Amino acid sequence: MTRSHPYSKFRRGVAATAALAASLLASGAVPATASGFSGQGSVKHYVALGDSYAAGTGLPQQTDTKCMRSTGSYPAWIAETYKPSVFKDVTCGGATTRSLWNHEGEAAPQVNALTQDTDLVTVTLGGNDLGFSDVLTRCVLAGLTTREGTPCRDVAAKEVDAGFARLSTRLPDMLTDIKRRSPRARVVVVGYPNPFPADGSACGSSVPLAKGDVTWLHQTTNRLNLMLEMSALLRQAEFVDTSSVFRGHDMCRPPSGQWINPLLPRTSGSAHPNAVGHLMTAVEVHERLKK
Repeated sequence: MTRSHPYSKFRRGVAATAALAASLLASGAVPATASGFSGQGSVKHYVALGDSYAAGTGLPQQTDTKCMRSTGSYPAWIAETYKPSVFKDVTCGGATTRSLWNHEGEAAPQVNALTQDTDLVTVTLGGNDLGFSDVLTRCVLAGLTTREGTPCRDVAAKEVDAGFARLSTRLPDMLTDIKRRSPRARVVVVGYPNPFPADGSACGSSVPLAKGDVTWLHQTTNRLNLMLEMSALLRQAEFVDTSSVFRGHDMCRPPSGQWINPLLPRTSGSAHPNAVGHLMTAVEVHERLKK
């Protein structure tokens, strides 16, 4: 029996995403400008900072397997649209706000990519400062035991609150240093799409979480986005809210409507935006840059 090549599914996924993108553009659901037909030349030196939600973790066409960075990420879409003469994508899976100034594994500090000539910076950071991945693992283990109540929140809430306390100073410091290094840049903080619905009663076996914990995780993501937005306002940066456009496309939706991968089966892209999710994030960022 002939077995298919393990990457053939990835190739089919890329083709399907490209076809969907073309369909969305043709129907007007995605502005035609997102494909690169306008805006070219208005950005000369673009730097993308961030964690796995910016890097495109879980997508095919990985350009850096250690940072799990993909050409299908929203920064790559933005670069394709504006075609800057310099594009530095230093996003990296696992990055925290501390990764701006310190090595993340073998990856250099992300601020090293910033220069006086940089005129656009996008940044998605903060989720890993909350220990989001570890918390989510604990929530899954709790959900495999019971789907009722808030077993994960009951044990993890204090840890998450401590993370928010750290972020309350880290985020403004992050934006202050970005602006100090690149004073002429537009600094755009890109919020996190909410992976979770407000009501977890419709989540199936691919999202094994207690119903109350789904609601808590939804609220926690909203809380993080509010802190990102307030920090951007405080430091004269811009904020892009992605949760509103992702509403109705969370991990608990049927596969045809998901823009966020479910928790199971467990892959590097679990609980992360899929290819369409990154495209739609890029559209939201592009809409902000047009203003």
